[in-house]
Parts: sequence; structure tokens; C-alpha cells
Amino acid sequence: MPAPAPRPSEPVSAPRRLASMVERAERRGARALSAREVEELPRLYRAACDELAAREARGATAESARGLRELVTRAHGVLYAPFEVRREGLVRSVLRFLLVDSPRAIRAEWRLGLALLAAFYGLALAAGYAVSRDVGLAYALLDPGTVEVTVRQLRETAAGEPFRGNFTFGLGDSPQTAGWILAHNISVSLLFFASALIPPLFAWLLAQNALMVGAYTALAGHWGQAGAISSILWCHGVVELQMIVLAGMAGLVMVRAWLLPGPWTRAHAMLLESRRAWALLAPTIPLLFLSGLNEGYVSPHAPLAVRLAVAVGTGLALVAWIALGGRARA
Repeated sequence: MPAPAPRPSEPVSAPRRLASMVERAERRGARALSAREVEELPRLYRAACDELAAREARGATAESARGLRELVTRAHGVLYAPFEVRREGLVRSVLRFLLVDSPRAIRAEWRLGLALLAAFYGLALAAGYAVSRDVGLAYALLDPGTVEVTVRQLRETAAGEPFRGNFTFGLGDSPQTAGWILAHNISVSLLFFASALIPPLFAWLLAQNALMVGAYTALAGHWGQAGAISSILWCHGVVELQMIVLAGMAGLVMVRAWLLPGPWTRAHAMLLESRRAWALLAPTIPLLFLSGLNEGYVSPHAPLAVRLAVAVGTGLALVAWIALGGRARA
């Protein structure tokens, strides 16, 4: 007798396939499922929910629908519970946040950051050019008292000596001065974040700081001291100025969530964007801490070559942190 023809394999029903996937995920976690199954699981779950709703609409008894209801409940638990819980110490968690999450958040907001930096340095260059042409404009762009003190310091600087501005304290005063600078820098960072929640106030603060940088440098340039004071200011300012801009970015992200919530409610949009805002704001605190130590110990006392090396080195490190942090695939 001829051998019977093989029967075609019957397709596995959707509930049976869902039950198999749920059972494996419950026993061994998400790694037990293939990539295709992970994509298919939500569709099968929705189909099972639709089937359960249809049965109940047709008047099915609780007993007859019990098996499907239990399957839907188990599938819900698999879908909405985290497959994996990352377990790591506090130090590793903080480092991952600062070295991975924060750079990614900054890159995601590169348009906003570039616009703020362009506005800041554009105003600084404009103020510097204006004061270089007419020193009297310094009184309009800076606090007149600050201008008077700076001019007196410039006139009292001996011929051939580099201008140091207010950085004339001795090494013994550095610990106390650095502590005051640390507190001041962090308070300024928080001020920029808070002011960004009221954009006109933030724009005014950003402009004031930009005009101060440009006008102060140009004022020193009338006595041939622009290079000397710039080597001191930028030794710590490469990090400090970028951090106050970053703090402002964090506040503007929250404002954007309020004005343009997209498909979310405003409360939910702000909750979502608060995570990115924190990723932008948080690194300003440790970086301003390092900048404050630099301003208290290196900028006033190190020789010119060291100041220039620190300015260039911190700038390159800052660019590398933003550009390369979090690039590795998870």
C-alpha cells in the first residue's frame, strides 16, 4: 500500500502562541523570546483582549471565559512589567548619568544650544567691537562703578606687568576664595535655569553676561591688556560660561513642554521633558565645582603657558564629552 500523504501542519492558534510566549517570558525573562516574538507579543495581546471583550459581549459565562481572561492577565503582566531591572551601585549610576545620559540629552537639543551660544558670543563680540572703537561705551554696557574700578586697576598696573583684574589674591587666600566662587557659580547656574522659565528675563540675563564679557575685554584692550586678562578669564571661563548656557537650556526645555505639549496634556509633557531638563542641568553642578577650583587656584597663580593649556584642554574635554558620551550601543 502506498504510504499516506503527510498531513500539512496546522497553524498554531493565536491564543496558544500567546500562551507559549507568556510562559517562556515568565520563566526565563525577555531573553527567552526572539526579536520577532517581542514585536508580535503586543499584537497577540491586543487580539486576545478583543476576543475576550467579544465573548463577554455575546454573554459568555465567567467559567467559559476564565482561561482566556487568565491568559490576558498574564500577558498584561509580561508586557507592562520591566523585563530587566538594572542593578548597579550609586557611583556607577551617577557616572552613567553624567557620561552617557547627559551628553545624549545635549546632542538631542543641539539646535537650541547652538542658538543660545550664537546669541551669547554674538553679543559679546558686538560689545567688544563697540568698546574697542569708543571706550566711553563701556559705561553704557557695564556697571559704571565696575568700569571705574577696572580703569583704576589698569592705570595702576606697572608697565610691562600683565593685568590681573580682581585676581590679585595670594595663594593662601585661594581656599576661601574658591569656596565663595563655587557657591556663586552654582547659584548663577540655578538662577539661569529659573530665569529661563520666564524667557524675557532669561534673555536679559544672557545679554547682560555677554555684554560684560565683550566690553570688559575690550576695555582692557585700550591699555594693551586684552590678552593678559583673557588668559585668566578663559582659563576657567571655557567651562563656566558654557555651563550657565546649559542651565538656561534646561529651563527652556520645560517652557517648550508647556507651550508645545504635542499629543500630551501639558502636565504629562512637562513630566516627560523634566527628565531631559534634569539631564541638561545636573552636569552643570560638578563642572562648575571643577571650574570654581580652577578659578581659585589655577587662573590667578599659574603662569601664562599653564593657563592657556588649561583653557584649551578643558575646551577639548568639553567637546569630547558632548560629542562622544553615550555613543556606544547599549
